[in-house]
Amino acid sequence: MGTDAYLAFIALGLIMIVADGQLLYHSGKRYLSDVDEGDAIYSMAKLVTVLFHLVMFGFLALLSVLSFEFGGHTVRAVIGNLGILLLLLALVHAVTMAVMSQMHDSRITDDQYMRQPPRTGISTNIQLQRGSVVAPVSGQAGPEPRIGPPVEDQTN
Repeated sequence: MGTDAYLAFIALGLIMIVADGQLLYHSGKRYLSDVDEGDAIYSMAKLVTVLFHLVMFGFLALLSVLSFEFGGHTVRAVIGNLGILLLLLALVHAVTMAVMSQMHDSRITDDQYMRQPPRTGISTNIQLQRGSVVAPVSGQAGPEPRIGPPVEDQTN
């Protein structure tokens, strides 16, 4: 592949990666803000998008130095390399969408758990562990930990 074809491949690859990254960032920010408003959502969307860009720029750099001639003709070589880049772009895009979906689902689950009213009569492990779980230091205020009966005292 000649210098002109090489530069065309790099330029087109950069345009595709940046365009897809911006699309992911803005859509992901909107998708994640459906669950929670705040700076943390925008930071997570930025971090995931930066990771996407770094991975794709790495793939672009590797593809640019590999010699895929695709029949020797310059146009075929550029189109073939762009095809490989598009397949990798689709794969990394799908992984990024899965990561954002996982973050979205995690936020929804956390939000539903926090809003759930406490059940009466049923004590969960979390309800039992509220407060200190170790004995307070002498002279320090705090409840004594709850200790179950010894095994020897239990009858079958």
